[in-house]
Amino acid sequence: MYTMPVGTSPGRVFVRYHAPMLFFASAIITVSSIPDLKGPQLQFIPFDKLAHFLEYAVFAILAYRSFSQLVPQMNLDLAYVLCLLFVALFAGFDEYYQRYVPGRYTDVKDFATDLAGAVLVGTFLWLRSRRNAQP
Repeated sequence: MYTMPVGTSPGRVFVRYHAPMLFFASAIITVSSIPDLKGPQLQFIPFDKLAHFLEYAVFAILAYRSFSQLVPQMNLDLAYVLCLLFVALFAGFDEYYQRYVPGRYTDVKDFATDLAGAVLVGTFLWLRSRRNAQP
């Protein structure tokens, strides 16, 4: 749990914890807006799925950091649930949005891969935070 140090301004908290998540979300939408985006093809791993997994794993890290700092003394379980709910809704919006971008389409497998990356990393962070919070 986070307790704001004495003398720390809300602006500094925003820049340190919330702005990175907002910036990354903007980057996701920017990349999703590129028409006919094709990634490199790897022989054994579908690059597209690997990119989705890693993209949303990083997004989950940033979202968990942000949600765990929303309110001083935020319950870590609530931060975890809010993080996963937000990331899942965002991934769904991102996939839906792509259907309106020329050369892009909505793919349920991409959505599932996004969720897999977010849930795996989010769960790891949550468990680690709970372990560290115990006296």
